[in-house]
Amino acid sequence: MHDHEIIPGVALGALGVSERLVVGSLRLIAAGRGKCPNLGRAFENHLGSQGPIAVHGASLLAHSLCSESERKLTLGWLCVRGVTWDEAAILALLEAAQRSDSQRIARWLSRLGVDQPSPMLQRGIAWSAAAFSVAGKPFDRDVETLTRAQASPTSQLREQIETQMGGIMGEGFGGESFRRHH
Repeated sequence: MHDHEIIPGVALGALGVSERLVVGSLRLIAAGRGKCPNLGRAFENHLGSQGPIAVHGASLLAHSLCSESERKLTLGWLCVRGVTWDEAAILALLEAAQRSDSQRIARWLSRLGVDQPSPMLQRGIAWSAAAFSVAGKPFDRDVETLTRAQASPTSQLREQIETQMGGIMGEGFGGESFRRHH
């Protein structure tokens, strides 16, 4: 993953719980950790009885998108605090599916490199979107605006400083052991 694949100025922590859960689950599934019991518990804690449907939908969505896209999709690493352009497009796709907006669904699928979705991908989209909606935890309608996010040069500089200082101050991986042993 490269810096240009992250939306400038958009932090994962600033998204709603539903959006963070989907992005986190897609990252886990892509990392081969989709069967983690904690993932299922997180969905059930947030969505109640709709949790298992949403987990299954997210798994279908992740695997189908990767295999059907005509390009390589980019998801953030598990530890990345930013949101990639593709992750934002997936969230916008699911939000459009909750509103049954077929034109926007087609637009976002096209953006993700899918011209004609398979029945499996269609199920993944439908189950993921419907589970959140039925549970009363729909995606934010403004999620589409993430793809038009802009950041000022100062916010990008601040982000770089925070990232560099995080490693020195112990917020990143191994920071505490670095201070203790070096």
